[in-house]
Amino acid sequence: MIPTPGETALLLVNPASGRGRALKHREATAAALRAAGFTPTVQLTENLHQGTELAANAAPGSLIAVLGGDGFLGAVAAGAKDSGAVLLPLAGGSGNDTTRRLGLALDPVKAVASLPGLVIRDIDLGLVNGRPFLGVAHVGFDALANELGNAARLNLGPLVYLYGGIKAFRQWRNVSFTVEVDGATRSFGGWLVAVGNAGQYGGGLRIAPHARLDDGLLDVVSLGAASIPGVVAMFLRSYRGTHLGQRHVACVCGSGVRIDASKPLNIYADGELVGALPAEIRVLPAALKVLVPAGSPVLGWDAPSLM
Repeated sequence: MIPTPGETALLLVNPASGRGRALKHREATAAALRAAGFTPTVQLTENLHQGTELAANAAPGSLIAVLGGDGFLGAVAAGAKDSGAVLLPLAGGSGNDTTRRLGLALDPVKAVASLPGLVIRDIDLGLVNGRPFLGVAHVGFDALANELGNAARLNLGPLVYLYGGIKAFRQWRNVSFTVEVDGATRSFGGWLVAVGNAGQYGGGLRIAPHARLDDGLLDVVSLGAASIPGVVAMFLRSYRGTHLGQRHVACVCGSGVRIDASKPLNIYADGELVGALPAEIRVLPAALKVLVPAGSPVLGWDAPSLM
């Protein structure tokens, strides 16, 4: 089923996303949905779990506009997977990496206004220790940078991740990772392991630039025993997605991943803390229906437009 004008749309808003960004855009986004011909029901969520529950109870084929950050989008996606509702991701967070990667407008009102040109596509959903994610699950130096960035008192927007990274250099000590991808195991000393579904995180880091959301695979990118200048170079190059040929950077693809380390480390998914290693990560192919531009860079096939 395809949501069409004249129907009810559920607008889920995470008031905590983007330090108030989602809440700020709530009324204008609801007005844009009405202008597009939908009757919006606006729901402010109290936590990620409520977003999952509301999406799970939505009618099959109905429209859910998700105004929040990447973590909130992943939580809503978990519910939409079960209900069969169609998601419209809207940028209401700090980084908005999945929305960026899908090619949707970062202005929520403009994204809603673009509905006539969007298409519905079935995309993959990642699971890390059972928790859903759309963008990237990651562990290591970058996860520490995420923790430090989230703890920042300044409202830095996407630059919060850069701030966290600078602080993380003062605390990080190399560890050994053991990574198993579809039964093939590799152990190495290094800095990080990132598992990409959409493949972008950290406010624009294209850590897995070749990741596709409809190929049934995860892209596993690791950074081994590089020098600090090498780490900096990798992150700078990852903004353009040109780091995969760099020394100490490896990338393999698979549908099942297991990560462990020589010391206790936390793993994150879409900017949200999942828990401590070890982590089991897998992909659910074509698990979710999402509205995206016809030429979305992380999808590889054509589909009919919405209207």
